[in-house]
Parts: sequence; structure tokens; C-alpha cells
Amino acid sequence: MLFLAVFCGFLAENQREHYVEAQRAKEYAKSLLNDLRNDTAELHRGIHQTRFFTMTFDSSLAIGLRNNRKNEIHGTFYYYSRFSTNAFFIDWHTSTLVQLLQSGNLRYFRNKELVNKINNYYALQGLIASFNLTDREHRARIMDIRNQILEARYFSVFAALIASKEEYGQMPNEPTDRLMTQSLPLQPGGAGLMQEFLNHLSDRKFRYKTLFETHYINAVKAAEDIMNLLIEEYHLK
Repeated sequence: MLFLAVFCGFLAENQREHYVEAQRAKEYAKSLLNDLRNDTAELHRGIHQTRFFTMTFDSSLAIGLRNNRKNEIHGTFYYYSRFSTNAFFIDWHTSTLVQLLQSGNLRYFRNKELVNKINNYYALQGLIASFNLTDREHRARIMDIRNQILEARYFSVFAALIASKEEYGQMPNEPTDRLMTQSLPLQPGGAGLMQEFLNHLSDRKFRYKTLFETHYINAVKAAEDIMNLLIEEYHLK
């Protein structure tokens, strides 16, 4: 009888632990699902804005390559070059993910496919963060050369433009609109630096295309796969 009582107590405790773990898993699932929904919205914003940046890189390259070392350039070059050093940084919602990984609570998720996808998604976040660190050096170099090419009195007019607004269509602005119809001077010696500027910009363009065409797209798909598994596994909405 004593053995039976101990054994039944063990089963009851074991069942209680499974129930508690299942409840914790569902709470983590809800929180992670919410974070991933925010992440995917952020990633879609990043895809849209980085596409805009690469479009401005293409336009700067096209205008610059036609310049033939002249000491003046069409005003649209000033406009597009304004965005040559811009970057979009994903504001990841990582609180639940970090807690799951660093505390060992990922064990609450029994679905191995789900666990693998969560780990891969975390690795993708690291890959994108690493890209941004490397890109910072290239942006700094492009900014340095640009500052030696463009006249401050004209560029200062374009410097006030906000990328998050311009990406949806050039905003009407009398000073910039007027300057974009003119040929504007370059700094003394600026024409000689144009090729170096364009080379760095061309390199950044191809790396940025990889960012949104591969890394961002993969991150969106990974997040969506995890969300679908969470919804199915834990009957979430």
C-alpha cells in the first residue's frame, strides 16, 4: 500500500509538471508569436526602404558615369547621393527569443522542427546584424568621399530630406525641386574623386541587394514558418 501511494504520488507530480510545462510553453508561444508579427512588419519596412536605397544608388551611378570628369553635375546627383550613406536597421523584438535561448526554456517546445526553425531564425538575426557592422565601414568611406565632391551650400539643402518619406515618392520641396533642374558645381578636385565614389557605391549596391533579396526575404519566411507552427501547435490566433 505504501509503495502504491508513493507511486501514485509520483505519477500525480509528474502529471502536474507536464501540465505546468505545457502552460509555460503556451505562454512563450503567445509571446513569441507577437514578437514575430512585429519582426515581420519591421522586415517588410526594411525590404521596402532598402529597395529605395538601391534605386538611389543606381541613379547616382548612372548620372556619375555620364559626367566625364566635368566640374559640374546634374542636380539630381545631389538628391540621389543624399541617400548613399543611409541604412535601415531592423528593430528586432528579441525579448522572448533571448529568454528562451539563454535560460534553456526552449526545452518547453517539444516540436523539434519548431526548435530548429527558431535556432535558424536567431542565426539569421545575427547574420543581418553582422552585415550592418561591416556596412558601417563602407558607409563611412562613402560619406568621406562625398564630402570632398559635393558643394556644401547645395548639399545642405538636400541633407534635410528624410528617407522614410522620400521612399514613397519624392516629396514636393521648392528648394530641392529647383536645384534638381540645374547643373550644380562640384568642389575643386571633386571630379577626380568621382570614380572612387562610384566604385564604393557600386560595391554597396550589390551587397545591399543581397541584404534585402536574400537575408531579409529568408528572415521573413523563417518568421512566418515559426508563426504557422506556433499557431498550429498551440491553437493560437
